[in-house]
Amino acid sequence: MIERSVIAWDGSTAARRASTWAAARAAVTSDELRIVQVVDRTPTAEHDEAVERAISTTEDEARRLRQQHPGLNVRADVLIGEPFAELQALSDQDCLLILGTDEHGAPTRTSGWSLGTRLAAASPGPVAVVPELSEAERHGVVVGVDGTVNGGLALDLAAREAIARQEPLHLVHAWQLPTGGYSLTPSYIAWLRDAHADTLAQTAAQLAHDFPGLSLQQHLTEDSPAAALHAFAASATAVVVGTRGHGPIRRFLLGSTSHTLLLYIDAPTIVVPGESSVAAALVNAASDLL
Repeated sequence: MIERSVIAWDGSTAARRASTWAAARAAVTSDELRIVQVVDRTPTAEHDEAVERAISTTEDEARRLRQQHPGLNVRADVLIGEPFAELQALSDQDCLLILGTDEHGAPTRTSGWSLGTRLAAASPGPVAVVPELSEAERHGVVVGVDGTVNGGLALDLAAREAIARQEPLHLVHAWQLPTGGYSLTPSYIAWLRDAHADTLAQTAAQLAHDFPGLSLQQHLTEDSPAAALHAFAASATAVVVGTRGHGPIRRFLLGSTSHTLLLYIDAPTIVVPGESSVAAALVNAASDLL
């Protein structure tokens, strides 16, 4: 369960966009909000000036958010170090790490392993990446359903997000016909579709049991998971997707669905590590200390 949110702040337009989104979210979820700016460790006179500027701009942003949302618990901090390492160290299962991005809608020549993507791949807790948003009205939280144990953490977070916002939760389950020369009879295709429909229905039933009053909408789509989720992103308040562990190399990889959604980002996207991913990240962190 998310109890606090950390905004990665650098004074950019993208960071301000993420900060605004995070504050609006915290106003309905009651999360503690912390704005963090990381200044590289460079022992020069310019470094001291950079720290002073960082303190000033971070406190200014915290003040802006308090004015927009009176009563919001906002803390501002400046850390010294390497941004990726310092932000990753703040991540855990009870903390939502939030970053802005200038990407929107489709990859560009600069798309790829941005700071947000790298943190989403390596952090033990959930990471939200907030793009430039269109003026279109947004409503509803979208989450991918894959029928795995690891997917349960993403479902739980998505359900809580929808309840806090008093919005429906859209359950999206994508399926595709097998390829590679299989003989696909109509009866087999119908059986396969029914099996996937059962997975979706069972997930919805479990969520309805765990979260009474949650408004649920089920969507069974014959497409890739990334394409199916992206189709809902343009009108969603948030998209939530789980990612699976990759053992000792998880710090460098994201699942293809999560990575594609961040490349073609069209809505605030929350990447939730699965249980094996959390374990792998903790092992990685421990090994770094040896």
